[in-house]
Amino acid sequence: MNWVVSCTACGSSYVYESGQGLPDICSTCSEKKKKEVRKFLEKEQKRKEIITVHAFDFSNRKILKTLGMVTHEHIFGVGLVQDLDLKRFNGGVSISWAEEVKSARDLCVRTLEDEAIEMGGNGVIGVNVDYQVLGTHNDMVMWLVTARGTAVVVD
Repeated sequence: MNWVVSCTACGSSYVYESGQGLPDICSTCSEKKKKEVRKFLEKEQKRKEIITVHAFDFSNRKILKTLGMVTHEHIFGVGLVQDLDLKRFNGGVSISWAEEVKSARDLCVRTLEDEAIEMGGNGVIGVNVDYQVLGTHNDMVMWLVTARGTAVVVD
């Protein structure tokens, strides 16, 4: 028996021949998803191999090509009251706040690496991360974390 069903991804109708389980996406969207997954896995592999440093050179590797500047800005808020966990307040440093700032920094650096990969690079040099408090709003401290570097190809 044949069924006419709608793809949940693109909304198009397609004919499905009886069998085990009714697919929720058409074959075109299925192929597209497979390509996206493959692209994601390739990017993850490249991310494992990328080198990110604060310096402008590598001591044991040669820069073959400079690709250009990569940047990222991230604004986030930390609650003055709700995120200030006094049980996790260690020696004058709020661990929960430190985790938020570290998470924002990691996001910025990861985005630099992703941009470098998209440009065809396998390294980022001269990485600089800056932090700035923008102010407070509704008991939230608003932070700006920025990162910049130069995407390169290294041997």
